[in-house]
Amino acid sequence: MTNPPVGNLPANPTIPLTPEVRAAYQDLYNKIQAGIDSTMDLATIQALNTWRAEVDQVLTKDDLYKLNADTAIFGALQKQINYTNQGLKTLRDQISAIASHFAMAADIIAAIDKILTLVPGV
Repeated sequence: MTNPPVGNLPANPTIPLTPEVRAAYQDLYNKIQAGIDSTMDLATIQALNTWRAEVDQVLTKDDLYKLNADTAIFGALQKQINYTNQGLKTLRDQISAIASHFAMAADIIAAIDKILTLVPGV
């Protein structure tokens, strides 16, 4: 699994968000929501809920800045983006760790299937 180049984001992204960056945040929000809707795992739901709210704050503050072009909102949006992106890096690492367990499980299942194919009497 290849990680997206989150670390390559500019330290101070363009505000208001460019359409491409805003669409990326909206897409992430939608994917997090779909992940929440498709799982019953409490730890996963908690982790995703935390960062869904933060991504929503980026989108909300971007909307506020577009409406008001206010310096304080600019600073709040910039701070929110930085905080959220740091948290998204952590979430990405958590998901990668979980995904590595799936890869390990797939290897184990493949080994079990091989044995059950070679010794079909069970």
